[in-house]
Amino acid sequence: MLHSHRTRKSKLVIGGIFGLLGIVQMLISIRVSPTVIMDLRSLAVVCAAIFGGLHASVLASLIIAAGRILLFGGLTEAAALSSISITITGIGCGLIVRYVRDYRKAWVYLLTFSAVLPAIVVYLLLREKSIEVIPVFLPVYLVGGVIIAYVIHYLDKTKSLFLKYEKEATKDHLTGLMNVRSFDIRFNDAVGHAAAAQSSLSVLLIDIDFFKKVNDTYGHQAGDEVLKQFAAVLVDYAGAEHAVYRKGGEEFIVILEKCPRAHARKMAEAICEGVRGFAFQLPDRTRLQVTASIGVATYPDIGRESLLESADNALYEAKRTGRNRVVSL
Repeated sequence: MLHSHRTRKSKLVIGGIFGLLGIVQMLISIRVSPTVIMDLRSLAVVCAAIFGGLHASVLASLIIAAGRILLFGGLTEAAALSSISITITGIGCGLIVRYVRDYRKAWVYLLTFSAVLPAIVVYLLLREKSIEVIPVFLPVYLVGGVIIAYVIHYLDKTKSLFLKYEKEATKDHLTGLMNVRSFDIRFNDAVGHAAAAQSSLSVLLIDIDFFKKVNDTYGHQAGDEVLKQFAAVLVDYAGAEHAVYRKGGEEFIVILEKCPRAHARKMAEAICEGVRGFAFQLPDRTRLQVTASIGVATYPDIGRESLLESADNALYEAKRTGRNRVVSL
């Protein structure tokens, strides 16, 4: 349900909004006959339940009940019965969305419950005149509810797709790591924070040695498996407090905030040793050892504008001097 991850404060705000919307619906009621009018205030309570859960639907119903009494003739028998009805509707709708998790079933129960209860109240109030209202009220109410359900479902699907595409745009589909686009944003923020706090910031630029040979010898599927397992090793050694990114191909980047050069080199050495000792398992269950070269650069030892270039130069030096090693500048 749409209310699942909202805070209690936001649920109460939603309840207040739909409560006011219910009062507006009473103000723009539909005239069924010269002496009888009807409105769709219960749909506001249903929406409050969908978006805000039990707290929102109860609050919305109480606001509508108060509005019915204060704005439409005072505490008459009809107002009292109508207010009790809408309050029960609010409680019932809130309980339905709490315990019915399937979206379609919940809407069926919500519309049925919130339509039948007002129809009973109309019958109790109007008796013989109810025959003029109920045949009009029920179809209009149910059609309106179905339309609202469809619109909410469409908007929810659209939001889910947007979040999915946003996530895919910032993550590497193969390894699950954040991609280079995410790195650019995080790196700029990290450098800015380091400069403002006058703290250190280190970058590890990591490359799998002779990765092309893995693809040429065992195939690209095996290469993809090595990349996924390599990413897992990096995350394991970097820890949750440090961000790991896939730059592209067999290159990875780790941002180490508040990390001086000596500590960054120590971590890079640990990663290098961990990769060297890890048994990568290919899809055909072949076990393979690979190594990594790592370039380290640290701010403020190196200016913020030159940090990535220095890490790249350090990586190049590590590969030039034999690979399977760490070089820091």
